[in-house]
Amino acid sequence: MKLFNRRQASKFNSTAKLDGISIKDFAKSLKGMVSRKEYMMTMWPFAGYFIIWLALTGLGLYFAYMMLASLSMSLMYIMYGMMSMTSLLFTLLEFLVVLFLVATVGFLFMCLVVAVQFGYQDRINDENKQLTPSSIWQRFKHTRKNQLLRLCLYSGLFIFLWQLPLRVVATIWASNKIVVITCQIINYVIVIWKGLQYSQAVYLYRYKQPAFLGQSMRHALTVSKRYMAGFKFNLLLVEILFTYLPVLVWGALTGGLVYYGEYTATNPLIWIGAVLFVLGYAMMMPYLTMVSALYFEKTKAKIKVDGLYEDTFKPVEELTGEAFKD
Repeated sequence: MKLFNRRQASKFNSTAKLDGISIKDFAKSLKGMVSRKEYMMTMWPFAGYFIIWLALTGLGLYFAYMMLASLSMSLMYIMYGMMSMTSLLFTLLEFLVVLFLVATVGFLFMCLVVAVQFGYQDRINDENKQLTPSSIWQRFKHTRKNQLLRLCLYSGLFIFLWQLPLRVVATIWASNKIVVITCQIINYVIVIWKGLQYSQAVYLYRYKQPAFLGQSMRHALTVSKRYMAGFKFNLLLVEILFTYLPVLVWGALTGGLVYYGEYTATNPLIWIGAVLFVLGYAMMMPYLTMVSALYFEKTKAKIKVDGLYEDTFKPVEELTGEAFKD
């Protein structure tokens, strides 16, 4: 197989970095995608699923917290001979089951987000394709959840391994606050940096989805790193302006209402602020999802994407074992 030409990739990346993505042009394109009728059709099911996910996650975490408190009490009872080890194991099993259910609900909601992202991709490339509740549900049902799960696990594993050495150092030098704080800051930088590198993996997986059959999903992360070599700071700026800033502004407004309610001991204001934050964020979900899809489509035109996959996939002969026959 022809090896990936790193000099050629560097040329792609340097060109992309020089051209960049115009913030003004991006904002104009984003504004053009926000059709009132279509946005409302997408928002209601998306916001509904988000609130259901939030409620189930909150309920699950509450039960997990109660079970964790019960586990600590059970350990004390065992020390005094007031409880058997079997009861403790059952409580531990219940705790693990609840955590598994919370993780499963979170993963399914992530699959829904990916389905909406793919829908907006199609909408960008063909204005006649619109997102409706039925189309969102159909895309969700047909997402390859096993592949997305492997992609998430690989991403989480690699980010964890990048952080591990500094975590070890922080543990060894736990008495030195300067060392601990420095390691924490560097780890935050690593999370942001690797998050930017892996940010386009799901779109690049979709770009050659049939080729990923039988292949490792880490190839999507490898290609995403190559893809983002010239876009990381540009994407960070886009994310800050169009994703984090609106959320922070809304969070500050509703958070101020909650703080004022606590300061004046006005409980209704606390609940109103919390509810407004959740509803506002739920209403922004389609818009926040558009940003990611639009950025990929905007940058894809600047890179010869097919060339980034060279030296990644294993030949079919190796996957089937034919290459190793005498």
